[in-house]
Amino acid sequence: MINLSNKAAILFKSKWKDLEERSGDFWKIDILMIGRVPMLLIVHEYTLFTIIRRKSTFQNLHGVSSDILKSCPWYRGSQSLSLGKNGNRQLNGSINEIKRITAGLYSPDQINAMEMSINQCIFSYLSTEKRDYLNPFEAVESYIKGETPWLKYIYH
Repeated sequence: MINLSNKAAILFKSKWKDLEERSGDFWKIDILMIGRVPMLLIVHEYTLFTIIRRKSTFQNLHGVSSDILKSCPWYRGSQSLSLGKNGNRQLNGSINEIKRITAGLYSPDQINAMEMSINQCIFSYLSTEKRDYLNPFEAVESYIKGETPWLKYIYH
C-alpha cells in the first residue's frame, strides 16, 4: 500500500535499500520540511492526489495507512499495509514539482491550504496528450470511474 522515499524510510526506521521496488496503485510517502517541521507528503501514485500531515502525528506506518484509508474512501488498492519503494522518475519529478509549488508559501498550520493548492494544480504526469493536463482532483474522478488513460504513458 505504501512506497517510501529514502528520507521517509529513514524517518520511519526502515531500510530503504531492502524494500522491494514496485509500481502500481500505491501511495508514495516523501518528506517535506516546512521551516523546522517535518511533514509527510503522501501522494497517490495513480492520481497525484496529495495528503499532507505532520510527521509527529504518527508513531508508525500503520497510523499513516489508517489515515489514508479514512481520508480517501475512493482508494481501490490494497487495504493492508505493505511497504516498498518506487523509482519511477516521472513520479519523482512530479513530487519534486509538488515540493516546489509549496516551498516557502505555507506554515505547518496551513495543511488544508497546501493540499488544496497542490490538488488543483495541473501536472504533465496526468496527461494523455500535449497540453491536455489534469489536476489531481480530476484524476481522482476518473480513477473512481475506472478511467486512467494517462497511466498507459507512464507504465508502458
